Amino acid sequence: MNRLIAVILCLFSVLVQAEEPPKEELVMGFVPSRSVHEIQVSAGKIADFLSQSTGYSIKSVTLSNYAGVALAMKSRRVDFAFVGPINYLVIDDRVGAVPLTAAVRHGQKGYHGIIIVRADSGIRSLQDLKGKSVAFGDALSASGNLYPKAALTEAGIDLDEDIRSLILSSQSAVVTSVLTGKVDAGAVYDDARLNPEVLRYYPEVITDTRILYQTPIIPADPQIARASLNPAQREKLTESLLAMSRDEEARKWLKDIYGINSLEVATAAEYEGLRHVVNRVNPALLSDR
Repeated sequence: MNRLIAVILCLFSVLVQAEEPPKEELVMGFVPSRSVHEIQVSAGKIADFLSQSTGYSIKSVTLSNYAGVALAMKSRRVDFAFVGPINYLVIDDRVGAVPLTAAVRHGQKGYHGIIIVRADSGIRSLQDLKGKSVAFGDALSASGNLYPKAALTEAGIDLDEDIRSLILSSQSAVVTSVLTGKVDAGAVYDDARLNPEVLRYYPEVITDTRILYQTPIIPADPQIARASLNPAQREKLTESLLAMSRDEEARKWLKDIYGINSLEVATAAEYEGLRHVVNRVNPALLSDR
């Protein structure tokens, strides 16, 4: 019995030692679904708020692409991040991640993707995109890539043969590419047309474009922490993110950065349906290590 107790105590000691100690400085990452400059303006304010709320020194960084967030978390250069739902699944698969909170827009914990065309376009259906050019977002974007491509495939469009694809990491760039006629259609989140950097140069964007297709509801984009981050710090970050969501001034930054109205607690179970969609449409996203 004494030997068994000694073994249990030894194992407990190992587990305690394996737990990462709290960090005084944390790095918060952001995905580049908009221009890096536009994101960093609000990201800096969010970092300041969370620093004051948590007592940690928090700085923000916007990665050059979605995959960069996974790499930064794997190397522990980023501790928590605002990501897309597929980005979360990939990071969880390769690094280990824990959802803290998730975005709420228009009273809904989730969002849609849309395919847009110019309003004066003769394109009236997904089938009409055969022989046309289409701009997509990053491969890890649910709204700007995975769901629209699934819809096109279901509509009988061969993605390799029937359309000319262009990949753009910024969804604002997808919108402007449609507006300026560089492409016939573009896939973005609903509604990337209202991004400030788009409205600044194209104030008539809503009347100059038309929604051709809207995806089913996509699980909300989460704010995640790497699983190895100290559990107490993960809990404190969750509390501070929710507090930020309740702050009148801070809500403006969330709105400015990604069109977020508020934040709610997120769980891993909420993303299992999306995991099944990814495995059906593009399983390589979750198996390419």
